Amino acid sequence: MVMLPPENAVDFLFDVSDAVDIPVVVRSTGKFRRPSEVQWKNAVDPWPAAGQLPGDGFYLATTTWRQILQAAKDVGRDLAPWLRSTPWLAVNEFIARVAPLQAYLCMKEVPGPTHAAGRGLFVSAVYQHGTERSAHSAFGYHLGMTMAQWACVGMSGLGSTRHIEAGGPGGHKGFLDASLRLPDLWGSHPTPPLPWLIEAKAGRHQGKGRLEEGKVQLNGGSNLMTVPHRQVLCGTSLPDRERWEDDYLFMTMDTTSITPPPPGGGSALPPLGPPPDGAEDHIAEDVEALLAVARSQLMAYQAIAFGAVEDLRLIPVSKARSTRFRHRTGSLTPVERDEPTREIRYRLRSDSVTGEAALRSRGDASDFIAARLPGTGVHLGMSRRLFAACAALHQAQSEMPVNESLFPPDLVRPRHSVDDEEREEYSRATRRAYYEQEEERGPRLRADIRRGFAQADAWSWSDLLPGRQVEVSLEDPEESGLLEGTTAETYLAIEHAEPVLATARERR
Repeated sequence: MVMLPPENAVDFLFDVSDAVDIPVVVRSTGKFRRPSEVQWKNAVDPWPAAGQLPGDGFYLATTTWRQILQAAKDVGRDLAPWLRSTPWLAVNEFIARVAPLQAYLCMKEVPGPTHAAGRGLFVSAVYQHGTERSAHSAFGYHLGMTMAQWACVGMSGLGSTRHIEAGGPGGHKGFLDASLRLPDLWGSHPTPPLPWLIEAKAGRHQGKGRLEEGKVQLNGGSNLMTVPHRQVLCGTSLPDRERWEDDYLFMTMDTTSITPPPPGGGSALPPLGPPPDGAEDHIAEDVEALLAVARSQLMAYQAIAFGAVEDLRLIPVSKARSTRFRHRTGSLTPVERDEPTREIRYRLRSDSVTGEAALRSRGDASDFIAARLPGTGVHLGMSRRLFAACAALHQAQSEMPVNESLFPPDLVRPRHSVDDEEREEYSRATRRAYYEQEEERGPRLRADIRRGFAQADAWSWSDLLPGRQVEVSLEDPEESGLLEGTTAETYLAIEHAEPVLATARERR
């Protein structure tokens, strides 16, 4: 059961200290003209509810910086072909995804209605004066992917996304063709059960030209589809050079429902069966959902299990996963608004519970593992059963034979440097070989993950993390300086010293 706030419970939702407003223009008109400043700056309607894409309109989506960082860590290229051999590098990849956002964005006060946070995301002085054009372009790609993930998964209820390079809906081989112009991401939404094709665009003064390019890529994906689906074009606009101090980040979401003609003139095809939507609330009974979530969180597992993380610990979280109170701020529930978890931690502190066995004996508490990414102030974590499922997925991937060299043979030809195009083609070939092997092992892969998930409660954390000692952390968040958030199976926290929050001022 998904719990949503009552209609009159708006004001108290957004007083968390990392709340921020993102104006979002949702359109289905097919007209990609840039919204006027008056239109996007005067958006006042709150995002209706986390879990659904609203109808056309101008929305002021109040979210949290935690939710945006959750999107940043979960979106990007699939690195499974490489990280199965070098899993400790997952930490490096997370730093690469999070650090640009911390370097180039900041929060400042903006006018807004009483129910909003009263803060927007601006570009920082580092972005304005310390970077060149190429750095702006690279950041635009990274920001676009992050905000598309935030809008579609965090706010609109889409399941976990996959990069199109890993293959598209239905396993059509055309999605692996690098010569085609294709969208960035795809995922499946549970209501209605349709695949979504997602293209992300971002940059300074985002306008019609770039969005039309994105539409071409979405159409390229739709040309490979034989089932009804939705196109979602996410445009993230940063201020132009002359407006750096006046304008702030806003988004457009252009959506189109597509019903392909049935092949051979027959009856229309149904959707792609029960969608592997990655919804964490369904992983106990749906192996496809479990596989999707395990894939989306595999890097977090690898970082915790193999990486140079800090402050490894167990944290108590309420077992009431599917009934947790979800806010309009997104799929990540701020722990300061999660009363069951707060009550559990209070009782555990009162009883001085510090060991794993004592925590597990409590019928209302789950023991999540968590750790700090060095240099970022971001803490990642997940539930025991998801950790065990990810461990099984990593093990299964590690046992797959490597038929292709993972890296271009640069040193074989010392006088001929492998250029970027050759390197990219080599990467694509490696991916294709890997995905073909993974597809061949599909039934065994699913059985291994399901077994790991089901047996998690029979293992201790010393079994799941050999040679590592972990204790229960019961420190009060107000004393620890952490802003925490949970989904049904994952955990993310940031520190009060988070650089993006440094310029945020308290609302008057």
